[in-house]
Parts: sequence; C-alpha cells; structure tokens
Amino acid sequence: MKIKIINPVPDLDAAVVDGMRTYLSASLDPGTEIEFEPVAKGFRSIETEAQGVINGGEILRLVVKAQSEDCDGIFINCFDDPALLGARELSQKPVLGPYGASVLFASMLSERIGIITTDDYGLSCEARKARHYQFEERIAAVEKVDMTVLDLREGDLIERLTACCQRLEEQRIYAVILGCTGMNFAADQLRTALKKARCQVQVVEPLQTGIKALELLVKIGYTNSIHSTAVRMEDYVK
Repeated sequence: MKIKIINPVPDLDAAVVDGMRTYLSASLDPGTEIEFEPVAKGFRSIETEAQGVINGGEILRLVVKAQSEDCDGIFINCFDDPALLGARELSQKPVLGPYGASVLFASMLSERIGIITTDDYGLSCEARKARHYQFEERIAAVEKVDMTVLDLREGDLIERLTACCQRLEEQRIYAVILGCTGMNFAADQLRTALKKARCQVQVVEPLQTGIKALELLVKIGYTNSIHSTAVRMEDYVK
C-alpha cells in the first residue's frame, strides 16, 4: 500500500518532513509506504479561510496528478481539511484529512471531547468546522495555546498544551485532539507530561490518526469519492 501525503504549504523544512516520516513509520502497517509532496506555491501556513482557499487550488492540482500515480490513498496534511470535499469530487482514490477522522476516533474514547487550537481565530475556525460537519454535540470545548502555526516549534508549547489539557479535564473531557498536524512532534512529550501531572486526558494526534484511518479504508477497499456533477479537467481554462 502506498499513501500520498499532500503537504498543503510550500517550503516546509526538510527536517520537519523527515520528522513526520519517522514519527509515522513507527505505527504504519507492514508494507505501507508514505510519500510526501508539497504544493508548489501558496501561504506558508493555513490559519484562515482565505489561506485555505488559495492553497486549496494547489492541493487539488496534486490530487488530480495523483490519479495517474502509483498510490492507493491520498491524505491532506492539515487539520482544517482544506479542499477535502473538492478532492473527493476529483479523486477515484480515497482521500482523507485529519479533522473528521480525529473527531470520530476521539468520540470512541470519551463522551465529551476537546480540541486544542492555536489562537483566537483558531477558536472561530473550530466552531465553524464543528457546525459544518455537525460535530457540535461531540466537541464539548476548545482551548488555545496562543501561538501561530509557524511559532509552534518555538517556546513553551508542551507547558501550554499541558495546561490546556488540565483545564479540559476539569470539564470532564477525557479525550483531547491536537488541533494542528504541526503539533505531531509534541504528542509523546505531552503524554509524558500529563502522566507526570496525573492528568487522565488521552491525547489524539491527528496526523497519525488520519493516516491510520486511511490505511484502513484502503485495506478494506472503501472509497469516499463524491459522485458529483462531472468535473472535466479539459474544461479548465488556463
């Protein structure tokens, strides 16, 4: 099985990509291969609707390209799921993003689930996504670390995440989703910190969760293509 992971931002540091590859490799099924491909141009992070729409066009180009490539499934590596529905309209191969898979997985762990996002506008974005996907009853609360995506590798992220989890636990929330796949590097450190603090919250990391869900879709033989009005790329005016 081969999974194409579309990084929806350009110029992602090679060390960051290598870190994601190493992190995912520890949980991949035997025989599963992953290949990362970034968009050619766009914003360096997706934190607004505008950034998601603009970078989304580049994501769709790679989705179309992947139809003739040797891959079995496509993963859009951003918790906002940019261009996901459009990708499913264009793809005969299963396409997943991390958001929906993580919410559904967390719902199996706790009746009340939480999300930790980046900043104030992230709170608004999470509320919008919950309404769109009809997850409002599942997501009991959203916390923020007050950092932008590009700042996540700087400063005291683990301490901020730990404090967020402790506040969510006080609200009887026992499964918490990290609201950015860029936080993947912090997941294991956070779990260690929570254990030390005797916090019973379980951390759902969306990059790993989404990839494992996509593996299962491919293995069982499902597709989630949307049978929309025909989208013919030959009608696209360049």
